Amino acid sequence: MTLDQFTQQVRRQPFRPFQLVMVDGSRFTVDHPEFVSIDRRGRAVTFHATDNTRHELDAQFIQDVVALNADASATVGGPNGGENPSGGERSTP
Repeated sequence: MTLDQFTQQVRRQPFRPFQLVMVDGSRFTVDHPEFVSIDRRGRAVTFHATDNTRHELDAQFIQDVVALNADASATVGGPNGGENPSGGERSTP
């Protein structure tokens, strides 16, 4: 993941939910831009899931940032923000 990919998804207008895909295959769904941030060095991502748990993610282990389809985001759930069962589209830098 690049800082540009992350910033592009967070600042997208209108905002669309997206997933942070980790190198181990786990996925975290970001459903609102105010619930995710990256530190000034671009090394750590802080994410608040739908159940209000806070996750500190090491940015070097984020493999991809994937934009979700509008209809898929409505069905996503789970303690870590969920996994997108119907896939998504890859973001482009």
